[in-house]
Amino acid sequence: MLAAAAVAATPIRSIAGDEKMLTREIPASGEALPVIGLGTYSVFDVDSTPDAISLRQNIVRALTDAGGSVIDTSPMYNRSEQVIGEIIRAGTPRKATFLATKVWTSGKDAGVQQM
Repeated sequence: MLAAAAVAATPIRSIAGDEKMLTREIPASGEALPVIGLGTYSVFDVDSTPDAISLRQNIVRALTDAGGSVIDTSPMYNRSEQVIGEIIRAGTPRKATFLATKVWTSGKDAGVQQM
């Protein structure tokens, strides 16, 4: 919890002038994605209280304000995927984010079910 508060309170250098977030294209689609993303392993594994959601919404806003969009999560990150969903429902524009997750199970059928 303290780590999340520290991250949210840390000033972020804005991208100004000619500076842009470095991107790479996804080969199959040609979509350009920023090379820096936001991991959600422990900082987003929190109870869904209004204060916790608001603090993490500020973290996601800092990412998108800096030109980022990639948010990485996984079912093995406990509540992180749920919290990201709540952040989006709380007002973070879904189109501003590229959600990347993992399939964390064995077998095709179980993988399809998890997705």
